[in-house]
Amino acid sequence: MKYTLFIFISLALLFSCATKSPIANRYVSKKKNIEHLIKLGNLNWEKRVDVQSAKLSKHFLAKAVELDQDNPDAVALYSRSCYFNGRFIKHSEPESADSLFNEGFSAAWKFITATREFQSGFQSIKGDSIAKNIAGLESLPGEVLPVAYWWAENFTSYLLTKPVLERLENREIIETVLHQILSIDPEYNYHGANRIFGAFYAKLPGVSLEQSKNNFDKSISSEPNFMTTYTSRAKYLYTKNGDKDSFVKDLQYVLNADPTKIPEASPENLFEQELAKILLLKKESLFE
Repeated sequence: MKYTLFIFISLALLFSCATKSPIANRYVSKKKNIEHLIKLGNLNWEKRVDVQSAKLSKHFLAKAVELDQDNPDAVALYSRSCYFNGRFIKHSEPESADSLFNEGFSAAWKFITATREFQSGFQSIKGDSIAKNIAGLESLPGEVLPVAYWWAENFTSYLLTKPVLERLENREIIETVLHQILSIDPEYNYHGANRIFGAFYAKLPGVSLEQSKNNFDKSISSEPNFMTTYTSRAKYLYTKNGDKDSFVKDLQYVLNADPTKIPEASPENLFEQELAKILLLKKESLFE
């Protein structure tokens, strides 16, 4: 009797599996494929100090986001990998770097504007698209912060090399996102919002350079071992105010620093040391 019951249950399970709908099978297959792509993206991201791994991370994450645009962790890391590749690997190819920044901020913006909170804020007021976008951005919750941050990094990196009018046209949107980040988690990415403000305000007419300085100072005082803040301050603030001595001092500090003091940011710090060398070689042309 027990043996007969066992056979019956086994056949029932086999029949159930065999008759699972093709749609269900495709869903499981797609889900596993996305998970595998995200895993590969993360594994290569951890090895991003290697150029090929940094490129592969972005490649796998792009495929994952293409299949699932509703995963905030995957979108945030994909946007971050676009920024990383644009800033460090394609920095000598402006068009390629811009293309990567564009990829990063476009994917992040698509995710942001599709959230329920953004749509609720967007629809809550009447007015032009800028006013409605700002209302949506002011409604973003904390869990969207990483995506919003990497949108800001990519978008400002893209705008810093564009005509000043484009920066002026997008100033309010960028300020809204950065203030939202500062209100939720000012320490995110080593006080990254302050660092972005520092670079952006240095390139914005009509804004006192003191605002740029204060934001860079805030970022550095909060985390003095993150080298991006020094190279950005040298490149944007000190070239703007003509302070060649401080320019050299910041870049020499980066070159002489221990890049491993923040283990999780060691790849970024190592690449910043390479950027510091390049900026020093360009010193005379930058201060003509």
